[in-house]
Amino acid sequence: MANEMNSTFVDEEALAYQQLPITFSIRFWIYLISNVLSLPFCFFILFHLLFNRNLRETLSNHIIIVLLLLVLAMECIYFPLAVHYYRLGGNWHVPRPFSQLWTYSLFGLFPTQTVVFAWCTIERHILIFHNHLLATKANRILVHYVPLVVVPVYCLTYYGLNIFIPFHSICRYLDVQSTVIGVYLPCFFFNPIHLKIDVIIHQIIPILIIITSTLALFFRFQRQRVHRRRSMQWKKQRKLIIQVLSIVTVFGVFQFPWALLESWNLFGIPFGSLGVIQNYMLFFNCYSVHLFPLVCIGTIPEISKKMAKLLWWKRPYVQVYPLTLSLNRN
Repeated sequence: MANEMNSTFVDEEALAYQQLPITFSIRFWIYLISNVLSLPFCFFILFHLLFNRNLRETLSNHIIIVLLLLVLAMECIYFPLAVHYYRLGGNWHVPRPFSQLWTYSLFGLFPTQTVVFAWCTIERHILIFHNHLLATKANRILVHYVPLVVVPVYCLTYYGLNIFIPFHSICRYLDVQSTVIGVYLPCFFFNPIHLKIDVIIHQIIPILIIITSTLALFFRFQRQRVHRRRSMQWKKQRKLIIQVLSIVTVFGVFQFPWALLESWNLFGIPFGSLGVIQNYMLFFNCYSVHLFPLVCIGTIPEISKKMAKLLWWKRPYVQVYPLTLSLNRN
């Protein structure tokens, strides 16, 4: 009975991912151009956040560094493989160990980014409204550094075990490759119970935290801004909130629709019910990865100034001097 249920689920999942009106060549150029443009920005931001002492010691930048490292890993592993898959017209099959790495580069790193950002929205409350909790070194270790390490390590370990050391017998003979994004789907996708637990814990709950925490942060700041406007910290806090709102906007446009579709599936609505729309959602779901470095540049003033200086360093500088005329009287 269980095998029959899993087989049916495999058929529905594979069928849902078969059609996308965008040709492989267009997909190739979309991913290639986006990755080529985004990757240098990611390296640039990480370089300054890691090697500039002031930026490195700023607590609010630590979670951004973790998110950028996840983005960098996806842009260096998943997207080049997807681009190569599109270049070959969708005719590229790889052996099991390599396919697992490819799977992990998307279905392991991408949910980790979502969970880490959910913690980021919570931490912003602490940095803005409860910074007294970070007054001592012990509190900073407990409140700031421990979650900063535990949250991503937990997610990466969880998906590593489920992808590289699968616990379901169906994983021994199951290899389903998505024709939309090229990557091989994790075998736990085809176990309904496991999939539902994973979606609830690592997709729905983090996204609900992101939405509620961001709204609470915004309205609380709006309510207190009259009293805080004269404070020296007000401008800095406003920048943190603008940064969170900018990232949430990018997530909301590209990632939330697919998460909403996954939540619908928990209530019995099949993935294929939306037809080609859900394939568009899947294809552009991870596009927030490319835009994240741009958001960081726009919301970290020190980085944006360095970027502007780099882009305009060849611009000629012309200094105007007053012209003094001397009149000789004969």
